Amino acid sequence: MEKSKRIFQSVIRFPLGNETLTAGLDLFSSFNDEDLYNKSCRFLHPDEIKTGDGYVSDIRRRSFLHGRIAAKMAVNQVFPDIHPADLQIETGCFGEPLLKNMVLPYGISIAHNDLWNAGLCFPLSVPMGIDVETITGKNLAIIPSILSDYEKEMCSRTENSLEFYHLLWTAKEAAGKAIGLGFRVPAAWYEIDLIESISTKPYLIRQCRFKQLSVFKTLSTTIPQGMLSIAFPAEKNLDQPMISLFEQLFNRFNSV
Repeated sequence: MEKSKRIFQSVIRFPLGNETLTAGLDLFSSFNDEDLYNKSCRFLHPDEIKTGDGYVSDIRRRSFLHGRIAAKMAVNQVFPDIHPADLQIETGCFGEPLLKNMVLPYGISIAHNDLWNAGLCFPLSVPMGIDVETITGKNLAIIPSILSDYEKEMCSRTENSLEFYHLLWTAKEAAGKAIGLGFRVPAAWYEIDLIESISTKPYLIRQCRFKQLSVFKTLSTTIPQGMLSIAFPAEKNLDQPMISLFEQLFNRFNSV
């Protein structure tokens, strides 16, 4: 895939009461060192750059910088007039990212791995979470530990169990970020008892519903070498805007 195809940006608009609210998504593959430096200078607060430079491990440094850039790029989708380097992201008491000096009631969710980086900016009245993972057999050493027996059985019945494992994993991670607690709560909170295919041609979008955490749902789809999931409130008229978002994502990554 060409480098220019590995960046996806979108604004999500959805009705809530008498208002139309806006969220922003940024998804991109990891930068080389030169591009990472340039993006850091453009999007990050000086204190964030200093924190990144303080990591001894290059892997942790790059991970930190990519995550912060993803969040700032998502904020920039919603608020193009706000200079992203003026904003600073701090870590909350549960490890969640917070916009430290953002006056407007907006939050962010961040996901990153060795290949993909994602940022989601959303109004706090409609909490959301995002996760993206590279699909690889190496993750099978981790994923089963957070699955219920029922979920493992679902995986065993699918043709592509590796992809299905990552579907469950990213859906759970996205939901954990949406409620701001991650896996600091019992894993049973995130047990998925219903998976539906919203669309199958020419792309596959799956919807997950949670047995306990019924106020949230997720939509998930595959991206090149990875799986992306977004969690959002189940009763906020977000289905169609989110489906449209995933359709845009598919078209972007599969355009000629």
